[in-house]
Amino acid sequence: MNISDLENNIVTNSTKKFPPVHLWNPELCEGQEISINREGAWFYNNSEIKNQRLIQLFSSVLKKENNFYFLVTPSEKVPVKVEIAPYVIINFDLLDDKVIQLDTNLDYSFYLDKINTSRLIEYNNTHIPLVHVRNSIEGFFNRSTYYKLVDFALANKLIKDDALFISSSNHDHLIGKIA
Repeated sequence: MNISDLENNIVTNSTKKFPPVHLWNPELCEGQEISINREGAWFYNNSEIKNQRLIQLFSSVLKKENNFYFLVTPSEKVPVKVEIAPYVIINFDLLDDKVIQLDTNLDYSFYLDKINTSRLIEYNNTHIPLVHVRNSIEGFFNRSTYYKLVDFALANKLIKDDALFISSSNHDHLIGKIA
């Protein structure tokens, strides 16, 4: 994977647009190991990638196919092992009492709505919520943000059938189960 070629083929995250990875179908390029752990840290051949701009660049060309993640350029497709999800939700804001904006660790924000909704998965004998961030790519809440959302849901009595929800864009979004 050539970083210079990658930079030339993308639009930066600051514009909130992403390259058309859904149109790119290159050959699989194996031999490199890229992974994202349960804390949202990125690794290349078991060494942590510390350059945040490089991580943001990689995240902009991330693609999900058949429940597998890949970094994609017009000429290469590199597998990415993801422990939970590529994005970590690090903050939320309630806008106009109707819409919740979520902020990610990769300098990307989005709204909870009909498309960007949540689901629960079982992970290490517990249920955690995943949120659709973009193009079938999901994110999970960091601990402090999750607890703030739980407090918000409880304070607003957003409980249905032993499940905890938050409301945004006229939709209920599942965030947990009541034990």
